[in-house]
Amino acid sequence: MFLQTWSRELFLTGVPLFLMLTGFLNTGKTVSRKYFQGMGRVLSAYLFFALLTLTFKTTWLHENISPVRGALKILDFSAIPYGWYIEMWIGLYLLTPFLNLLYRNIGTQRHKLLLIGILAVMTFLPDFCNRYDLHIVPGYWANCYPLAFYFIGSYIREYRPRPQRTTLCLLLLGLTAISPVFNLLFIHNRPLVQITGNPGGIIIAAVAVLFFLLFYEADLRQPSLRKAFATVSLLSLDVYLCCYIFDALYYPWFINRYFESQAQFGLWFFVIVPLVFLSSLVLARIKETLFRLTRIDRLWS
Repeated sequence: MFLQTWSRELFLTGVPLFLMLTGFLNTGKTVSRKYFQGMGRVLSAYLFFALLTLTFKTTWLHENISPVRGALKILDFSAIPYGWYIEMWIGLYLLTPFLNLLYRNIGTQRHKLLLIGILAVMTFLPDFCNRYDLHIVPGYWANCYPLAFYFIGSYIREYRPRPQRTTLCLLLLGLTAISPVFNLLFIHNRPLVQITGNPGGIIIAAVAVLFFLLFYEADLRQPSLRKAFATVSLLSLDVYLCCYIFDALYYPWFINRYFESQAQFGLWFFVIVPLVFLSSLVLARIKETLFRLTRIDRLWS
């Protein structure tokens, strides 16, 4: 359980890493018709997998979803349980050229760091400080944490910080150990206490930034490895959108046959997670091929 809790702290960085990569890779995007037209590529992928997920729910999971209710679920981004990310992404995509204008027109590195620091206090800190009926810091802007991660990614792209790898590793190990050590020492005979907070909280945000700094300049010299990473990166959003289907297929099957305790079942994650990932990757590739053959992808190019 200690290892599972420690791993959980690291895996919570998924969304923050996505957002930092968005800032890192999109600093050159400007206001243009072509840019906004490109939004259709993600929305069409969401629509495809939303319809597929609704079909899966009605046929395999036997949920009673009428056409009208299904259409409403697509519109409110609940057709796919992980679809909230697309709702957030739409706003971030539309804002990206203007965020870049703002960032580029901040004159000094010090002022850019000040912007990131203010955003961190406004968005990361409330998750940690405003708990258990306490409200210690202003929390109204907490849901704007994607902006903080976006500007962190932009800052890293511009200034290329290179902290010592040993220091990064020690800090990463220390922060990810907070929750498992706390639960090991103080929590008994009750569920996990999530002391480090959510992905938009200060501790997981720090873990994500450390992880990003550790690997953002990794040099993949092996051509086959570079090709594999490139393929996965291009299909990563589709993999994310369709993985719920395989989560709903595999986890109940394995739980019904092999679950004895949470600690024991953790070993099966090394089977289930690769299985979900590879199945999702195959389905994402099928969708990509289908869109290419029907020329849907050319609508947004």
